[in-house]
Amino acid sequence: MGANNRPISRRRLLGLTVAGAASLVVPGISHGRPQDHVTLLMGSGGPLIAWAPTFIAEALGYYKDEGLTIERIHTRSGPAGMTALVSGAGDAYYTAPGELLAATVRGQQFKIVMAQSVYQDLYFIISNDYAKKHGITAATPFERRLSTAKSFKGIRIGVSAPGSVTDYCARRVLSQINISASDASIVPLQSTENTIAAIGNGTIDALVSAPPGSSLAQSQLGGVILFSVGRDEISGFRSITGHLIEARADDVKQKPDVYRAIVRADTRALKYIVENPKPAGDTLYKSQYSSLVKAEIWPDVWASSIPQFKTPFVSQRSLESWVAMGMVPGVSDPKAINSGEIIDMRFATQAVQSLNWKVSA
Repeated sequence: MGANNRPISRRRLLGLTVAGAASLVVPGISHGRPQDHVTLLMGSGGPLIAWAPTFIAEALGYYKDEGLTIERIHTRSGPAGMTALVSGAGDAYYTAPGELLAATVRGQQFKIVMAQSVYQDLYFIISNDYAKKHGITAATPFERRLSTAKSFKGIRIGVSAPGSVTDYCARRVLSQINISASDASIVPLQSTENTIAAIGNGTIDALVSAPPGSSLAQSQLGGVILFSVGRDEISGFRSITGHLIEARADDVKQKPDVYRAIVRADTRALKYIVENPKPAGDTLYKSQYSSLVKAEIWPDVWASSIPQFKTPFVSQRSLESWVAMGMVPGVSDPKAINSGEIIDMRFATQAVQSLNWKVSA
């Protein structure tokens, strides 16, 4: 049975409670527990490939096997999703950790219970017209792309929201090409749809996006990848942790069986991706992307995405890199975030053991 997927307004984010969420009836609970309805907050306006483990867990019935029924709420942005999590609108939040780290510095308590991906699979893409203007193609060597980009004064870059990981990535690229943020325009566009439309109509010259948005910019509009995190072309970004499952610390304490079940289902799906990448990709495409991405380009989109899926574990170093990179406002010392207290890998450890999975480093 599929999850209920829906976007959410800010007003609804503040007003929704888990107690008021509608439940789905799923028969046959393999672990013998009463069924649990869980609300999963998704920190974007649409499905990100970085969340492949949770989507595949749903498509293959792994949540059902754990006695869970799920509802997804797409919060459109990271900050809006953190507001939803704090207000009690969801049980778990799938996102990058920037907002969580900022909130913990303010004294709020959260747990990170699993990694969906091991790095932020972001792309800095320039429009077809901008690429032609500067003589850049997909085959242009990195060093030439880097040197040419230093002449991009005045470039207009689309990101999801101020303070988001796409915003920080855009600013990192500007620093890398020696252009001040005051000599460029960083434009918050809130959603993949808005960003694709803006680069298509010439409102912006470039965008920072994860797949499938980055893939759509290339396949539909002829956009050209200037820099890629996966190819380690954006200084320092490959070191920061990828997308995670976050939760309120009190919820994890009070409902450990629910989080154990979520993590076990997602870890099972992650193992399936690692060991069976092609059928996993086929499952993901059919369940999430068949109406968004053309079938003929999906194999390339999926192949370029696979390296981010390796392990359910989150390291303290990768989390602290967010601070070291200047991506947590008001915090300069990585040790100030107490990552050892935030990261809770007990459920991931149990899941890996139950699956007899020898996770590669």
